[in-house]
Amino acid sequence: MQVIDHFSEIQSLIRSSIFVENVDVEYEVKSRSIGIVHGILGMLDGSTLQFMELINIKRDKMIRLKYGFHLANVNDEMVFKYDNAPPHHLEIATYPHHKHVKGEKVPRRSKEVGLKDVLLEIEEMISRW
Repeated sequence: MQVIDHFSEIQSLIRSSIFVENVDVEYEVKSRSIGIVHGILGMLDGSTLQFMELINIKRDKMIRLKYGFHLANVNDEMVFKYDNAPPHHLEIATYPHHKHVKGEKVPRRSKEVGLKDVLLEIEEMISRW
């Protein structure tokens, strides 16, 4: 696997979602093994997902060195945000992975997430509304 393979997977994922209306994504290949993808996805309900992944491919395994997924509602208010930005929230058992949720002062525990995980969560939320 190379960086361009991961980028192709992201493009397919975005194209296959019936909940994504607008796409503004940039792909930066730094080397065969390092890349950055970032952008904004406009969702069917008017919400927007801003995201970024800095990835490293080692021995055909993709490692997210840094990531952030920020969902804002139609009023530009945060709904949730996943990230692994150190060195904050050392107290969380899943450090550095955590999730901020609107109205909650303390971030939640989280596993490492990728765009597929976040889009599935958003699609479930939109389907319930």
